Amino acid sequence: MKRTSPIFIVGMNGSGTTMLADLLESAPGIYLFPRETRMLPWAVNKAAKLGDLAVDDNFATLYKLFCDLYAIRMTTKGQVPAMAAISDRTVGGLINAVYGHLATQNGKQRWVEKSPMNVEFMIELAHCLPDAQFVHIIRDGRDVALSNQRRWRKSPAWSMYRWVQSVRRGRKDGQTLGEDRYLEIRYEQLTNEPEKTLRTICTFCDLDYSADLLKSSMPFVSSVRRKSSTGKSGTIVPNSNKWKSAFTAGRVAQLEAVGGKLLAELGYETADANGERSPGSIQRFFWRIQDIYNNGLLYIQRFGFNRHTPGHFLRRLNEGIRYIASQK
Repeated sequence: MKRTSPIFIVGMNGSGTTMLADLLESAPGIYLFPRETRMLPWAVNKAAKLGDLAVDDNFATLYKLFCDLYAIRMTTKGQVPAMAAISDRTVGGLINAVYGHLATQNGKQRWVEKSPMNVEFMIELAHCLPDAQFVHIIRDGRDVALSNQRRWRKSPAWSMYRWVQSVRRGRKDGQTLGEDRYLEIRYEQLTNEPEKTLRTICTFCDLDYSADLLKSSMPFVSSVRRKSSTGKSGTIVPNSNKWKSAFTAGRVAQLEAVGGKLLAELGYETADANGERSPGSIQRFFWRIQDIYNNGLLYIQRFGFNRHTPGHFLRRLNEGIRYIASQK
């Protein structure tokens, strides 16, 4: 029998998670949740604090909190399974019920979730969803830093530091999960040998491979507003080593001082194979504040300012704080 288990696509932001999710959406029976929730780890932590979820009041509290998360609410439009219909009174049962309901509504049997930084919470998610599988995509940290600077105006050094932390955590936890639940691929491999890489992923996930998986709807602004999976016409092309022409020698040296050691471990070329400098807490706090400001500014530039904008910012800020708290 074919697997029906959930699939999580994880990796540092800017590593190709959106592209990979877009490709896998073309697999038969696959429903791709169209938004990045970021909040599944928070829901898992919240459930642990509520007590016994077999108690109706406790499960009802979790059910309401989860269904009211921004990404869930905007995707389901309130069309969620009734609480009474959910027989598995666990946080994993709730997640699976809501996502599975969406999959069924779309005529699919299996759901895929793509929130990149779930790479830091694979163990927690694997515990509450015992059959879930995780595909971790890794990209050269310098190209990741360039992608995040170009798209979201993030500091390259901040992106490089986060890349080191997330990749190390993902690889460590992946060893714990084992080869039946964790697959590691490279962005460079996917873009240079797409068919070979996608066949590997299909074997791991027990999916039928077809040439349709090679068709992409890239590029698009974000996974929230991406094109429909129907009528895809794009193709996958090599897209590596852009950092070499985009960054100055000084910038490259700065990035490799932070992530050179991991770059070398992963087989990427680097002039600083021992670089693993960690920025101080004040510097990291400054980068976070800078991120919030830049994200707000970008949103206004792209979508304008209206009466709903302040509420949107507050919701995103609140969820961001919850997400960061989940990491501690």
